[in-house]
Amino acid sequence: MNRPGLLLVACRVFERELETLARTAQCDLTIHFVEIAMHERPGQQLRAVLQDEINAAPEEDFDAIGLAYGVCNRALVGLKARRLPVVIPRAHDCLGILLGSTRRYLDEMHKEAGTYFQSSGWIEHLPADRTLRPLAGTSAPGLSLNPDELIAKYGEEAAQFLLAEYAKFTQHYKRLAFIATPVAHLAERERKAAEIARQQGWTFERLEGDLGWLRRLVDGEWNEREFLVVPPHHSVALSYDDGLIRAEPPAAHPPETPNAPPSP
Repeated sequence: MNRPGLLLVACRVFERELETLARTAQCDLTIHFVEIAMHERPGQQLRAVLQDEINAAPEEDFDAIGLAYGVCNRALVGLKARRLPVVIPRAHDCLGILLGSTRRYLDEMHKEAGTYFQSSGWIEHLPADRTLRPLAGTSAPGLSLNPDELIAKYGEEAAQFLLAEYAKFTQHYKRLAFIATPVAHLAERERKAAEIARQQGWTFERLEGDLGWLRRLVDGEWNEREFLVVPPHHSVALSYDDGLIRAEPPAAHPPETPNAPPSP
């Protein structure tokens, strides 16, 4: 039996985890990565990138399109499947996927609401001039904490404004939780995360990651509780319940009214 062909469009935050899982994936897997910086732009820009990937996928080469994304600032809302079904984890964002379940993610948030999550992918793709990158759904920019660098780059007045904005962005965080997954250079990235926590004055905690949810995505094990399978020509809409998202059928067109007979 031929393995199903899956085009997986994935945030680069999952790059190392997917490299590991691809070796044993039960689907015939092709991965297109999207830069993590798209999280810092308005949701409609990420939506446009994902829609272009869906539109361009050749139906003769694949059986389905997978998205390694959560709802992520509502970027998925309004996406439309074309000729192929689209498979999406029912996740708030990448963090729940890396932790293995929405329940575990919500439990960690309940434990400490002021938690800034990090993973190997977040650390690896941190721009050289930044200490932190905003998480999905935030609007404040990640900034260097070095005032001299900011002054040299933007001038003193702008630097003071940027530092004040940075303080607003970080002030409610108390804990940095590093999600440890079985990828290369894990120890190096965990040390970097611990150093960021120290610089910010936050507590540091290591959380063991769980790649089960991501593995089921690449293996074609798309149970209804964890995944939404959007049929061709349906769109993604919010569901406002535990399922997070739902498939919306194409708008029905009213039947044509036959021409009325001429008046006598």
